[in-house]
Amino acid sequence: MKAAVMLFLDKPLPVLSQLAPGQAPDPLAMALLRDTLRNLADVEADVFVFLEPDEDKEQARALLNVKGIKLANSLGRNLKVRQRNAFRLVFARGYERALLLSNAMPDLPGYAVQSALDSLGWKCCCLGPVPGEDGAPDQLYAMGFDFEGYTTDALDMVDFDRPKVFDRLETLLLFYERKVKVLPPYSPVNSLDAAAELAARCAETRFALLPSVRLAGERATASPA
Repeated sequence: MKAAVMLFLDKPLPVLSQLAPGQAPDPLAMALLRDTLRNLADVEADVFVFLEPDEDKEQARALLNVKGIKLANSLGRNLKVRQRNAFRLVFARGYERALLLSNAMPDLPGYAVQSALDSLGWKCCCLGPVPGEDGAPDQLYAMGFDFEGYTTDALDMVDFDRPKVFDRLETLLLFYERKVKVLPPYSPVNSLDAAAELAARCAETRFALLPSVRLAGERATASPA
């Protein structure tokens, strides 16, 4: 089955947005995104990176410097509409499974992404919860659908800016009689200030050698207590 993995360049971690004209992106932000993309190299899927509607694709490709990815300009008045249109785009291109991921997950193993894609069958979907402060599922790091199971209401009827996104979206999908696969919880890097947590949890793992993790550790050491 033809599969697609989708990332939005600046969601949730801003990479190229919020830059002044001529300003270079933060090296740590770029490293986090590059390592995330490289981690997807062994996944049996085409990787799409969606840019802002007016962003220059060739400039973005040169900055990312990662081979094998597909770049596309997102379409829509806001992020929710753009993500909805991203699903529509890949399904219209003949992909049968599609997984939307956060853009800064360098220590999420590729096999976990592959497992999420493999779980998508007829009228199936998967949700990856981000634990909240109390440890309960709150936001999302992953959302996937098969072609038959996709419903635009998932991105129309749920406000992703409010708390408890996971619970509200899971309830909606169950109401629409979808089979919901819950992925293992994971916390992506949502801000550069939180990168120290990434360095700490990767300290005794193979991910400690990643450029983004090393850079996050160096910044954490250099920051005043």
